[in-house]
Amino acid sequence: MNVIIEKFNKEDINSIEYIWNEVIDEGESFFWTEHFSNSKVSEILVNQKAVYCVKYNGQVVGFYILHDNFPSRGNHIANALYAITKEFRGKGIGKMLGEHSIRTAKECGYKAMQFNSVVSTNIASVHLWESLRFNRVGQVKNAFTRNNNEIVDIYIYFKAFF
Repeated sequence: MNVIIEKFNKEDINSIEYIWNEVIDEGESFFWTEHFSNSKVSEILVNQKAVYCVKYNGQVVGFYILHDNFPSRGNHIANALYAITKEFRGKGIGKMLGEHSIRTAKECGYKAMQFNSVVSTNIASVHLWESLRFNRVGQVKNAFTRNNNEIVDIYIYFKAFF
């Protein structure tokens, strides 16, 4: 598979908007229920430490955004959001993005990464973060409502770099 990861450029915005909204519609991992407009996605991307896209034959099929998990005294811990278009899941792209984001977080000076809301029924994400040696440090009961109205837990994952 001819897959590369490269920094976001403005020509990628429509693909990112499409993928982001596709994940929202699935209702299995993002808390949002309403679609994001192109301008809203652009506004979010401007405020990130890093934005990278994974491309297959030049087409954006996934992305991640990297930012501080906490403000001020907690800004040494990174947080990130990841999304891959449905047809490219299960092909190792999530792992590529995860590994890349860890390297990028370290390059940005972060001392750790934390994910505050990995949905417990999102088995692919749970498996991915555990395979990348993130520790499950917390669980919030009944914190997420799936599209089918089932209420499930979310997990908090943490990985120290020091």
